[in-house]
Amino acid sequence: MLTDCDLVIFDCDGVLVDTEPITTRLVAECVSEMGWPIDQAYAAEHFKGRPLGELCDRVGERIGRPCPELAEIFRERMYAEMESTRIGTIEGAAELLDALGALPSPPAVCVASNGPRRKMAISLSSAGLLDRFGGMDSPVIFSAYDIERWKPDPGLFLHAAASMGIEPSRCVVIEDSTSGIEAAVSASMRVIGLANLTPASALRERGADLVVGCLTELLPMLRC
Repeated sequence: MLTDCDLVIFDCDGVLVDTEPITTRLVAECVSEMGWPIDQAYAAEHFKGRPLGELCDRVGERIGRPCPELAEIFRERMYAEMESTRIGTIEGAAELLDALGALPSPPAVCVASNGPRRKMAISLSSAGLLDRFGGMDSPVIFSAYDIERWKPDPGLFLHAAASMGIEPSRCVVIEDSTSGIEAAVSASMRVIGLANLTPASALRERGADLVVGCLTELLPMLRC
C-alpha cells in the first residue's frame, strides 16, 4: 500500500507524537470539573480525535448548560503541560519516515491534524520531528483550524491532497482515531489504522484498509 501511492498523510497526535495520554487525561479532568465525571479511558474512547467544539457541545448537553469556557480551560492546561514536558515520538514514526524517504520513488509526505498549529509546533519540535517536515512554515503541514473543517469531515485531507497536487485515490492516510478513519474513507483515500488507544476493531469498523499495532509493522512492506 505504501509503495503504491504518491502521498502519505500522517495524523499528528498519536501517530507521530505521543501526546494522547496528556490530552485525554486533561480532557477527563476538565470535563469532570464541569460536572460530568469521566475517566481517562472514557475520554480516549469517546473524545480522542474529535473537534474541541464537539466536546463542548456534548458536555453542555450532559450538564444542562452551555460551557464554552471548557475549550479555553483545556487549551491553557494543555499548552502549559506540553511546553513543560518532553513529548515523545510514537514508536516507529522516525523509522517509517526514513524508510519512505529511502524508496526508489519516494511518495510525498505531509501532516494533517485536527489540532491548532501552536500545538503541532510544540509537539513536533519537542519530539524532534518538526525539521523532517520543513518547519511550521512548510507547505506540508496542515491544520483543520486553517480551513475550519475538522475530522471526521474529509475536508482537511482533501485540502492537503489538493494543495500538494495529488489525487485522493493516490493518497494513503495513517490515523489512530475513528474520526480520522471516517474522514479518510469519506475522502476516498486508503487508510491505515494505528491501534494504540483506539481498539483495532473500532478502526476496522470505520473502514480502515489495514490496522497495525505499531508503525514498525509497516517497515517490512517497504523492503519488498
